[in-house]
Amino acid sequence: MTVVGDRIASLATELKRTARGKVLEDEPLAKHTTFGVGGPADVFFMPESAEDLANALTLVQDAEVPILPIGGGTNLLVKDAGFRGVVIGLTEGMTDIEIGQDIGRVEAGASTQVFSRRCQREGRSGMEFGCGIPGTLGGAVCGNAGAWGGETFDDLLWIRGIDLNSATEMTLKKEEIRHGYRKAEIPKNFLVLEAAFSLSEGNPDAIQAEMDRMLAERKASQPVWLRNAGCVFKNPEGTSAGLLIDRSGCKGMAVGNVEVSDVHANFMVTRGGTTAAEVLQLIERVREQVRDREGVKLETEVRIVGEFGIENV
Repeated sequence: MTVVGDRIASLATELKRTARGKVLEDEPLAKHTTFGVGGPADVFFMPESAEDLANALTLVQDAEVPILPIGGGTNLLVKDAGFRGVVIGLTEGMTDIEIGQDIGRVEAGASTQVFSRRCQREGRSGMEFGCGIPGTLGGAVCGNAGAWGGETFDDLLWIRGIDLNSATEMTLKKEEIRHGYRKAEIPKNFLVLEAAFSLSEGNPDAIQAEMDRMLAERKASQPVWLRNAGCVFKNPEGTSAGLLIDRSGCKGMAVGNVEVSDVHANFMVTRGGTTAAEVLQLIERVREQVRDREGVKLETEVRIVGEFGIENV
């Protein structure tokens, strides 16, 4: 075993002894991504609470190993070699939602769709667009996820998070965070733990009707019944990535068991036995064909994770 391997093994043992959350070793990340591909994480830690996470981070820092936070794995492609270090997932222990008269507070591991539905039931408007967005609120905040003209930052008030290096908690107001289309300039090594949103009064039936309309549109225009990671590429300014991919003749293009959806060209769907290498190869083939035929270089929206961190290009 390497020196790093020794440190990781010792860390896993100590986490299992002291942490209140779940600690798994050599956990296949394919089980935690909607693509259904990806190699193992050396350690996969699901803290029970923010306090549990802060205590565990002290051990992780002492071990000097890489850390990778993930949400619902809906916008994530993990390479076949997996991740060497500790993956932190919040989807089991940090999912509390509180809906007040004017404010909704939600922990980062909670489902965006569940939060949207809770708001509807309480007659609170503002999060309707989230009804069809898979994944967690933490991921939605980090990528300023949006749909049907709405974005996560539209009604965001503040986020509370923890510095992965110092285990220090801090709160950032919306106006302190630069953000734009599918991006938010959240400080490096800052893990979102909780977010608050401004909500307005609305009629539950009217909100439900609007959400039904959005969901019907999503089902008609996206391959929601097949494994995918959402839009693979960001929309270039002034146009649609899906339109460029379609015009370039990429619909139906396949590598192994992954193919460009014939429903929405900016989606790639995977079937049993797909590897991350096949997905990456298809991403490059589509990018090259769009560049050759449309003169546009597409930028990936899906996060690509290698053995030691994010590798997007």
